[in-house]
Amino acid sequence: MNKALVSLKILQVISGRNVNGALTYCKFLSEHQSATGHDVTILCRDGCWLEEVGVEGVRFRINELERKPGEIARIAAWLKAKKYDLIHTHMSRGHAFGVLLKMVSGIPVIATAHNRSFQLHWKLNDYVIANSQATYDYQRKVNRVASDRMEVIHCFTEMERFESVTHREVRRIGRQLKLSGDEFLVGCIGDVVARKGHIYLFKALEQVIEAVPEFKLILVGRFNRKEPYVKKLRTLILKKQLMHRVKWVGLRTNVEDYMTAFDLLVVPSIEEPLGLVAMESLAAGTPVVASRTGGLPEIVEHNKNGLLVSPKDPKALANAIIEMARDESRRQEMGQFGKAKIRSTFQPHELAQRVEAVYEKVVYRHAKKAA
Repeated sequence: MNKALVSLKILQVISGRNVNGALTYCKFLSEHQSATGHDVTILCRDGCWLEEVGVEGVRFRINELERKPGEIARIAAWLKAKKYDLIHTHMSRGHAFGVLLKMVSGIPVIATAHNRSFQLHWKLNDYVIANSQATYDYQRKVNRVASDRMEVIHCFTEMERFESVTHREVRRIGRQLKLSGDEFLVGCIGDVVARKGHIYLFKALEQVIEAVPEFKLILVGRFNRKEPYVKKLRTLILKKQLMHRVKWVGLRTNVEDYMTAFDLLVVPSIEEPLGLVAMESLAAGTPVVASRTGGLPEIVEHNKNGLLVSPKDPKALANAIIEMARDESRRQEMGQFGKAKIRSTFQPHELAQRVEAVYEKVVYRHAKKAA
């Protein structure tokens, strides 16, 4: 791996605790930066998944990111004393904390927009990295971020873990799920929350099963049985007597094994700023049926590596799943096309280098302004 032209002292700030796309991206980005010679520290809250799994070559500092004047001043003084060059923030609480640190310390701040929401702090960043063109358009239109202080750099995932999955690991998934081997195995990966659109997939199940009797749905992701949304989903499949068709496996750290084992991944989201799970599925060679929303069309090319349907449309979702189930050779072609696209378009090393180019641009601008 090439060394960075300029070695920087970087503070990554992230406010989430549980594993998600933003934390996964922060992990791989920080590892890349450390490997290329940058000095990286991650500022995160107690119990953060990143600290639990560790990030190679990266230090941690624990802070609850409370936006209190005394706490901001304390962290700002530490940053100045340690001569940090820049702050890079992720997730809402982290973004707000980073802007306040900039105001007190004078150290430039860059924010990666992992979602699309109206917030006043976006224009106060020195630079904004949008995780998709859809997010960029939203930031320009709604949060009024200037075009000369923002660009699209897709988030990425570490690809090698998908390429190294063996037949043995896929067979292990089959044993764990107690599969016979004849199932048409469909996965849906992500936290079970309303934004992810599980309800529309569940409403499509009767139509799918009637056409594809061997259908089996595997839900991978965090869920809380007490949440009203989860209760609604479970009531729906109980009412239709489809519990044996749906298996809830909860959060898993080996999603690459599951994605490789699936015949198809479904992403029925109502809103999805990027759709990292679709990118990961294609990296595993598994085609995707996804909602035509947010950044998903930037990953899933209709009729090439998957199918796109209108969000909130159970019938369209069912028809797309049935279409894919009936043509194995087409699924294999789409999976291979998708894998090739991910390797060429979402190459982690190249995307990380583009982030480093933003860092150097912002640090240069800051130094020139201070001179």
